[in-house]
Amino acid sequence: MKKVLSAALLCVSFLSSQAFAAPELIAKSTLDFGDFQKTANVEIQGNIQEDVLRLAERGVEKENADYFVIDQVSEDTQKDLLVVSVTLYRESATENQKTVEDRLG
Repeated sequence: MKKVLSAALLCVSFLSSQAFAAPELIAKSTLDFGDFQKTANVEIQGNIQEDVLRLAERGVEKENADYFVIDQVSEDTQKDLLVVSVTLYRESATENQKTVEDRLG
């Protein structure tokens, strides 16, 4: 009984941590191999010296999405500005994930 309870608690903690995690960067080609819904386009601006990936991650960390794709990176050297355009996506749950979630309540 303890093993079943431990496994259930582990699954619940994994699922709940996934629900509140910041979106992760994925390659645009990955979208062809899953069930993804586009949720938003976001333009993030920062210092031209900043790392593109860090700027993008910081810009989407509070967004309600599972993944993001970097669409375009541009610079405005007159203003020392870096602009990163990203698209946010949610991934639909598979039948197996839905079954586990239904069992856990």
